[in-house]
Amino acid sequence: MSAADEPLRARGARSSRGFSLIELMIALTLGLIVTGAVISTFISVHSASQDTTAIGQLADNGRIAIDILQETVRGAGYMACNSTMWGGQTVVQGGLGVNQSPLQQDFSEALAGYEAQYNGQDTGPGSTVTLSENPPGVTSQADWTTSAGLGGGLDSTVISEGQMKKDAALPIQGSDAIAVHTTYPEVAPVYTTAASGASSVTVQSTAGLSQGEVAIVSNCAQSVVDEIDGVSGDTVRFDQSLGQSFAAGSQVGVFDTVVFYIGTGKDGDGALYTYSTAGQPQFDTPPAELVPDVENMQILYGIDTDGSMAATEYVTADQVSAAVAGNPDCQGLAGSGPVEFNCVISVKIALLVASPPGALPMPTQARTYDLLGTEVTAPIDTRMRQVFETTVSLRDTTN
Repeated sequence: MSAADEPLRARGARSSRGFSLIELMIALTLGLIVTGAVISTFISVHSASQDTTAIGQLADNGRIAIDILQETVRGAGYMACNSTMWGGQTVVQGGLGVNQSPLQQDFSEALAGYEAQYNGQDTGPGSTVTLSENPPGVTSQADWTTSAGLGGGLDSTVISEGQMKKDAALPIQGSDAIAVHTTYPEVAPVYTTAASGASSVTVQSTAGLSQGEVAIVSNCAQSVVDEIDGVSGDTVRFDQSLGQSFAAGSQVGVFDTVVFYIGTGKDGDGALYTYSTAGQPQFDTPPAELVPDVENMQILYGIDTDGSMAATEYVTADQVSAAVAGNPDCQGLAGSGPVEFNCVISVKIALLVASPPGALPMPTQARTYDLLGTEVTAPIDTRMRQVFETTVSLRDTTN
């Protein structure tokens, strides 16, 4: 080989030696830096995704729960084309209240409210409530208070040891409950086509009307509540005389009582439940879990004490009777049952809603939340929480 080829051989020898130790360490260091950056970015994106999912689910649950409550509470007291409130006369035929609880036979009030007790005190503004993980349901009527006309405590049908306990749907201590009396929305009201007989009406359609349902017949000024004895052709028969004649154009609807409360959900956490008579004389179907991870509900009732058609003060359910005592429009007619809640002009509702676990780092101390003046302390966990509030004007009061 000539001398001219010597530089080429030297360069080839040098290129076959590989990386030096210093070069390898620099490469490894750069690789670790890049890998760390990628892992950090992945963790940040994953964490942000978890936060976004938790916030989205939290917002959805809160919005759905508020929307359901608003829609139902707004129609409280609607009796076909009549109202239980402000002069709307409702006559209840005998027999419907036999062996029934005060809530089930309460056909003359728009609402029934139940104020939760915690450590022997109301859970109204200025009080405190401490929540627990996987809260147990309770069966003591004394854990809620209401007007004397409604029995003074939570209605027995909402804390029965039977169906509700079997389905793990008992109410949770420290959360208010509310019941709404209204026309059953699942059955569209129908209209009479001729003057009614003594115990029957002729209607343009019998769709949704069936034997055993509690129906309302109304001419928009007066209403009669009675049980349907039978349906045939275009005639709806009742088990008793209606006591008055209803002209063509009167409405026939189905009566419903809907209860909302916070109970033990299927996952062991709090949930918003509903319990409905669905047109029957009694609650004979299990309660339904509407929205999961709703941990607490506080309710205040706006009272019209002077007939101004505006809320002059907001009180807890057990204070309604005393607050309306001076208003003669809030006193019932003889034999009509309690009507104190007919002077409720609006309802304030606050819900504490939680996300699934893992949305936040574990806190060092419990967080507290303000629900209409009630301080609610949450468990120490990794859930994200938010308070949802609304004020609902009762349509059949304000109109």
